[in-house]
Amino acid sequence: MVSMGCGRVVDSVLELIGNTPMIRLNKIGKGLKSKILAKCEFLNPSGSYKDRIALRMIEEGERRGRINPSRTIILESSSGNTAIALAMVGAVKGYRVKIYYPEPAWTPEKVKILQRFGAEITTVPLEEAEIQRRYGLHGARIEIPGRVKCLELEQEDPEHYWWARQFSNPDNWMAHMDLGREILEQTNGRVDVFIASIGTGGCLYGVAKALKEVNPKCRIVAVQPGGWRGWIDPLSPDTKYIPGITGGIVEKIRDEGIFDDKVTVSTEEAREMAYRLSREEGLFVGISSGANVLVALREALKLDMEGNGGNVVTVLVDRGDRYFSDETYIT
Repeated sequence: MVSMGCGRVVDSVLELIGNTPMIRLNKIGKGLKSKILAKCEFLNPSGSYKDRIALRMIEEGERRGRINPSRTIILESSSGNTAIALAMVGAVKGYRVKIYYPEPAWTPEKVKILQRFGAEITTVPLEEAEIQRRYGLHGARIEIPGRVKCLELEQEDPEHYWWARQFSNPDNWMAHMDLGREILEQTNGRVDVFIASIGTGGCLYGVAKALKEVNPKCRIVAVQPGGWRGWIDPLSPDTKYIPGITGGIVEKIRDEGIFDDKVTVSTEEAREMAYRLSREEGLFVGISSGANVLVALREALKLDMEGNGGNVVTVLVDRGDRYFSDETYIT
């Protein structure tokens, strides 16, 4: 049967970014009064929610006259999804895109996707990589060496190089405010709990701002990979940031106290739930999505124990096909 909604014709793949469906996880949440609702961001064109920020950052850079495909090379340090999204948007708009890729997050499938979109890739090593891999990788940490490279190039030749600065660019979290508004529309304004993994922090911060404008009592839970000895929690009050290199949106989250709780999830736990999502719900998603849904399930159980029930919302951030060779929980 042909769907009545399939007659839409678009002029560019960029018009397909956003307005993703939401799905109720009936099997994962079986027996619960509360609803676990997941935004299907893996259905964006390049396969993740980062399409939203890539499009907005580039188009706002164009609107301000800072970048132009005839003279600008776009730079970013990224462990995967933002790199892929920037490469895809850049390909459509005619930009050269140069990615500094953290070596601990290197996988052949991610690199192949970047190459297909025409991105130039330079891998950057990171100390303690093997230790981190066992416990999960925090994007805000492993991207730091690449950020230094981006800053050096931009300062050397600002006319031709533009660093997107996903970790601090306000267009990141503003793009996710649109995601929050979509969630509000799809839930008729009722979101009791929202859960998101923290990498740059853009998703959690932007969605939380949109939700709390409507319901200040909405509970916001930040999820991070489980740490190892010596791991620095970017949301800790004691964390020191390097101006222009670290902090950014994560620092805003910490200082504004926009989250109500923060939890850590191990790679093993995140992977197990990602597999459950595939086997029980038919959702072929990545490891961060597993972490998000695991915490959403725990929050739904809490609501039920309180006797209230409610809507617990999270994000299925990307597809599972970019984790075949490495199923580490990377934010």
